[in-house]
Amino acid sequence: MTTTFDTPFPATAGHGLGALSQALPGDGGAGAVLADAVRARGLADEAERVLLLRAVQWADTHPTDVLAEAAFGDEAAECLPLVHWAAVAEFAAALGLSTAAGERMIHEALELRHRCERTWSRLLAGEVTAWRARRVAATTIGQPDDVAVFVDEHVYPIVHKVGFIKLERLLDEALLKLYPLEREKQRAAALDQRQVRLLEGVSAGGVATILISADLKDAYDFNDTVTALAQALGDGGCEEPLDVRRALAVGILADPARALALLEGEEAPRPRRKQMTIVMHLSADAVHGIGPVGRFERGDQPVAAAMVAEWAGRGDTRVTVRPVVDLADHEMVGSYEVPERLKAQVAGVNGCCVFPFCTRPARACDCDHVVPHGAGGRTCSCNLAPLCRRHHRLKTHTGWGYHAVEAGTWLWTSPHGHRYLRDSTGTSEVTRPGDVAGDFDGCLHTRPPDDPGPPDDPGDPPMQRWRDQIMNQIDERIAVTSQNSGWPWLDPDYDPTDLDPRDWAGVPDPHASECSTEPGF
Repeated sequence: MTTTFDTPFPATAGHGLGALSQALPGDGGAGAVLADAVRARGLADEAERVLLLRAVQWADTHPTDVLAEAAFGDEAAECLPLVHWAAVAEFAAALGLSTAAGERMIHEALELRHRCERTWSRLLAGEVTAWRARRVAATTIGQPDDVAVFVDEHVYPIVHKVGFIKLERLLDEALLKLYPLEREKQRAAALDQRQVRLLEGVSAGGVATILISADLKDAYDFNDTVTALAQALGDGGCEEPLDVRRALAVGILADPARALALLEGEEAPRPRRKQMTIVMHLSADAVHGIGPVGRFERGDQPVAAAMVAEWAGRGDTRVTVRPVVDLADHEMVGSYEVPERLKAQVAGVNGCCVFPFCTRPARACDCDHVVPHGAGGRTCSCNLAPLCRRHHRLKTHTGWGYHAVEAGTWLWTSPHGHRYLRDSTGTSEVTRPGDVAGDFDGCLHTRPPDDPGPPDDPGDPPMQRWRDQIMNQIDERIAVTSQNSGWPWLDPDYDPTDLDPRDWAGVPDPHASECSTEPGF
């Protein structure tokens, strides 16, 4: 299938988002502007449809016959082909997606082509948008083949306008008709998916989010208790809005005796001192009241130093000061094993897995030797990086490789030769002709063998030439971008790694268990 696109905007001397706004047909009035916006929306929808087609074509070129080597597989879906696990990351990174998001796209595209054929045909005909078709696939994934066919048969005439609730009802109807006993087992098994999870994100004001998935009766009881506590707080003189008082009630529930006293209308006992473990990174200026900002380790979120002082000053909180790890120190050991102090430093510098577009927290990752220890790589701050288990396997067993550009900045090369620069701000694609490889032991503090320098000069850091070359590539990339419209990927609000609600169940909580759900490598 060959698809060509005409640019929706006329060529102009200037380029970029500002130039696009100038190129809009403003002289034609509001109607012309709206018509051009509709045309642009159509082009974007067509591009998304082509992406799904390319996803299945990529899967077709990377098959496997071994279930253990598959990126995903389900015995219930007998007609779904298996895709090699190592192929997904290349496709995802090329699109600016996390590996999980790219895997989800490929899986849903194959689901549509092989098990939701009617919906797939409407997609290819341009009669339905890709996101609506993918919603159907997400509903049928993991279900038996005949259930997928049932849903597809009933939904394809209205797939261009069907909603999530309708899809769930169709799935429930199919399972009750075709697999009534199994459906009841699924309902019972759903209770095993109950959870309470503190999400990673923390606002600058110190507000966190808790996800609760519970039995219906338990959920209603909890909600009623929170409301009753909020009402008691209001009766006691608290003037905050109801929603804020309900949030305060959650904190009160952490002290059962106080919560019971409020509910019974009795005098509240002295608050129980609670042990709270949080990890804050504060500069010396912040500690002495000069710098206003610290950083909350969980979620890598900046937090006002005054907020930290308020937490520490609460009467119901016990504060424990532990030795700090200086992220600027250069730590080195002679063994292959990485000590806990060095692991903490590596996690503090990087925050999360350093693979392109990955956001897995560093404390839930393996500590990888960038240059393998067996190849002469050192166990030091410069040569260690956090990699989640999946991307550790990719680096170890496939053609993916990476090097340090400077502390916290990594240059990745994919099996197909694409290059990605990963740092604390995210991932940038920097593919250019040429090679920046060289012999290196992983440590940025030793002199390169081919650069002895003057007798009294320690010489340039061994990676300086790499840094200069990569930074020049980035500057040239920006210059090239300014000469091309580049409008789809310059949107400052677009973040392909945003948390998807479906990711919650699949991400192990490192605070709840030390076990990994990923296969070994």
